[in-house]
Formats: sequence, C-alpha cells, structure tokens
Amino acid sequence: MEEAGQDPLDDVRDVMEIPKLEITKQNLDSLNSDLEKDLQRMDEANQVLLKKIQEKEETIQSLERDITLSVRQAREREELDHRTAEKEAALRDLELETAKLEKNKEILSRSVVEVQKEISRKFKNVSLDKEALKQMLAELKVKLQKSTESCASQEKELVKIESDYQSVYQLCEDQAHYIKKYQEILRQMEKEKEMLLLEKEVQRWRSSIQSAKTRPGADCGSDHELLIAKFRLKLKKVGKTTRPFRCKAQNNATQIVKPGSTLVETIQSNMEKTIVKKQKRIFWYRHFRYFIFVVMIFFRLLGYVLFYLQYINPDLLVDALPMVMSRETLTRLRDALFPFLTLEVEEVLPH
Repeated sequence: MEEAGQDPLDDVRDVMEIPKLEITKQNLDSLNSDLEKDLQRMDEANQVLLKKIQEKEETIQSLERDITLSVRQAREREELDHRTAEKEAALRDLELETAKLEKNKEILSRSVVEVQKEISRKFKNVSLDKEALKQMLAELKVKLQKSTESCASQEKELVKIESDYQSVYQLCEDQAHYIKKYQEILRQMEKEKEMLLLEKEVQRWRSSIQSAKTRPGADCGSDHELLIAKFRLKLKKVGKTTRPFRCKAQNNATQIVKPGSTLVETIQSNMEKTIVKKQKRIFWYRHFRYFIFVVMIFFRLLGYVLFYLQYINPDLLVDALPMVMSRETLTRLRDALFPFLTLEVEEVLPH
C-alpha cells in the first residue's frame, strides 16, 4: 500500500537527478586531481625555495666568518700601528734626550774649563786680593747687623699688630654680644607692648567674650601662638537723625574678631583703615582748596580783562581781531552779531 501510495513524479525526479549527481561527482574528481597536482607543484617549489634558503644561509655564514676574520685582522693591524707609533715616539723622545744630554755635556765641559781657569787666576791673585776680602767681610757684617735690627723691628711691629687684632676681635665679640642683648630686649619690649594691648582689648571686650582657645602647634608662619575667640556684640538701634552714631556702630561692627585671627591683627587692620580714610580726606581737601584757588584767580583775571576793555582800551578787540582773523571770519561775525548790536527806536533821534 505504501509503494502504491508514492507519487510517480518523485520517481521521475530521482531518475533525473542521478545523472546530475554523476556529473557533479566527475567534476569533483577532476577538481581533486587538479588540487593534488597543484599541491605537488607547491611542494616542489617549496623544496626549491628551501634549497635556495639553505644556500643563502651558507653564504651568509661564510660572509660572517670573512667579516669576523677581517675585523680581527683590522684590529691586529690597528694594534700593530699603535705599537709602532708608540715605539717611534719613544725613539724620538730618546733621540731628543740624547741630544739634550750631549748639549749639557758640552756646557758642563765648557763650565769646568772656565772654572779651572778662574781657580788658576784666583790662586795667582790671592796675595793681591786680601785687602779687598777684608773690606767685603766688613761690609757683610754691617749688612748682617742691619738685617738683624730690621728683623727685630718687624717682630715688634708684628707683636703690636697681633695685640691690636686681638683687641679689635674682642671689641667685635662684645659688640655682637651687646647687639644680641639689645635685640632680645627689643623683643621683650614688643611682647610686653602686645601683652598690654591685649590686656586693654580683653578688658574692653571681656564682657562680650564667650570662649577663647589657643593653638600652640599651628603652622601659621610666625613665632606667635594662634588665639581663637568668639565675641558677642550688642549694637544699639540708631534713628535716622543721629548719623554719627550710625558711623560708630559701623566701626564697631567692623571690629568683630574673625576666628583664626588675633586681636592685634584686628587692631592693626582697623588702624590701617582709619589712616587710609584720613589720607583720602586730606587728599580731597587739598584738591578742593586748589580748585577754589584756581577759580578765584580765574574770576580775578576775568575782572581785570573786563575792566581793561571797558575803561582803558575799549577798542582792543576791534584792533586785534583783524590781525588775528581773516576777512571771511570777520564778515561772518559781523553778520551774526549785527542784529544784537542794532538799536530799534520808535522816534527819530535829534541831530
């Protein structure tokens, strides 16, 4: 029943696919054969390349051997050249030394001959030069006495100089000691002043201090110890009319000590602020005085000019303007000022 149930189309398809599969098998076999041939060729080429590589390695090894031999030979040649150069230099030095020795021998021989001649001459003239020798001995004795006296005087001067040096050295040491003491006293005075200022400020702010601490081991870049304090201030209420009290309240508010700062620093900052304010006031006051002085001088000069133009020389501008201005500017001025300078009269003036 199953065989009867199969489709005839499937059988036909199977029959049609069989030759196709055979053709593909043949193609695959041919491809396999071609691949095997190619692999054989590749193996042969690889063997040829290996042979060439081995030959090149052998040539490289032979070249390396030749290079090492040539390097050794070059080193040996350099060593030989160096040794020969050293030997040549040594020979030259020996030749120079021998030449010098020969010259010295000649000079010594000449000097010996001259000495012998002088000795022979001196033996001949001994009887004649006894008086001259006595005079020379007397002169030498006098020179020795003078030299001994000068040495003694120099020794005395040296002793004096040493004593003076010691005295000066002691004075310098004493001065340095006194300077150190003076510096210590000044430091103590400064510390006492700071303590007095601190006591005054503490007495002033004693009622407002809430807490105070010292930090002896703080790295603050000074010899003093840090003091941290908390203050409590009570500011008065000031009306609008009382302006100076407002300034005082502001100044008191600026005197609040910040944490980490000392009272002396706050006092110094407040003093610096007051000094700066005073300097500003003096600066503006001086400039205001100069300004008033300049204005007064200007008005006085203007009065002098007007008095001169009105009573002494009223025609000054009329005479000076033509010399200063051109005709065109003068005509423009005349046209501009003419309506202001004319008089309008209702009745005719009498002749």
